[in-house]
Amino acid sequence: MNPAGTHYQNESITFATMHGKELLARQSFADVLGASVIAPPELDTDVFGTFTGEVPRAAGPRGTALAKARRGMELGNTRLGLASEGTFSTGFGTIVENTEVLVFVDDILQLELVEGSIELSPLPAARPIAHLDDALNFATAVGFPEQWIILQTTHNGTTTSYKNIGDPDSLRMIGEKVFTNEYESVIISPDYRAHHCPSRAASIRALCERMARRLATECPSCSTPGFGHVDVEYGVPCENCGIATNMIAADIHECGKCAYHQRVMRSVKRASPQWCNDCNP
Repeated sequence: MNPAGTHYQNESITFATMHGKELLARQSFADVLGASVIAPPELDTDVFGTFTGEVPRAAGPRGTALAKARRGMELGNTRLGLASEGTFSTGFGTIVENTEVLVFVDDILQLELVEGSIELSPLPAARPIAHLDDALNFATAVGFPEQWIILQTTHNGTTTSYKNIGDPDSLRMIGEKVFTNEYESVIISPDYRAHHCPSRAASIRALCERMARRLATECPSCSTPGFGHVDVEYGVPCENCGIATNMIAADIHECGKCAYHQRVMRSVKRASPQWCNDCNP
């Protein structure tokens, strides 16, 4: 895509991060929009919440990302901002789900746009360990040292997190320290921070690419940038009984400024009975 003539050509956009996320957006925003992405100075995003729980997240993912974006814009002295917020959860045994939200804020046009993804993480869930060998085996399984890890100990109700474990010497040194003390529990987990988690970085990069393409798309009605996908509509009829099913029938595209929207039908016209609550309750 030729960035010449896009609304954000030659603009600076602040990505609210202290973990190098601006690097994940720079290429696509330059190629698609002709915009530059910077990181703000002296921003501590840990105040909005940490994966290890020392600081609880006070709002939901979208609200947290918007708060980070606006703080980044303030420190970066720009009226355009980006921020992301990730959540890792276990819903089915050991399967880990990564939900990622990316927001874009334009205070000039009064726009707040959101892109999101839900993916199965290739990383295992946190688990208790009893020996240094357990830590070494876990680290090998998650792709250490490219993927960093975290150790957390609990003693007398106090939890201590050992972060920035990104090389074998650090792992062995901290592991030996941990297991020479009598802790009630030792938990090992992947480090989910973007600069230490390649799989999460890839998810954020993909969202940045999607956001850049969206910002290059103008509303057919008012020409505001950012026209794009916001929702889906369910209800493809069952090919057996004709009842509406839970299959997606259409995608909804909408302008972030005016009320204009489009309903784009998907190609599937009839659904298999396996998706029907009547035929397959």
